[in-house]
Amino acid sequence: MEENKKIFIQIASYRDPQLLKTLNDCISKSENPDNLVFSICWQHSLEDEWDTLDEFKDDPRFKIIDVDYRESKGACWARNKLQQQYDGEQYTLQLDSHHRFIEKWDAELINMLESLREKGHEKPLLTSY
Repeated sequence: MEENKKIFIQIASYRDPQLLKTLNDCISKSENPDNLVFSICWQHSLEDEWDTLDEFKDDPRFKIIDVDYRESKGACWARNKLQQQYDGEQYTLQLDSHHRFIEKWDAELINMLESLREKGHEKPLLTSY
């Protein structure tokens, strides 16, 4: 992928024991993990030993907003904080903190979006529930 194919991944996590598994799965199944830029609103408690992002704190792909869970103002507030970290990446992906991915998920999603653009859709949007 080219430099302009970066994916801005927004994750609002509130004391979620699946966050690390989500991040590791996302990276390991990506075709181009160097093109991933993570913005994480990490709402956590120091007492939750399972909830740590130490392995990612020095990774330049990660922008971590460290929030004591008692200071959180909800999911929409957290997502607003995440969106303020956007830095012109070509694509954006908003996730919950408990997802799993298919192999080469990033290339698959980009191919879907680009095929819609080729069909004349100027601003395609992929959604799922």
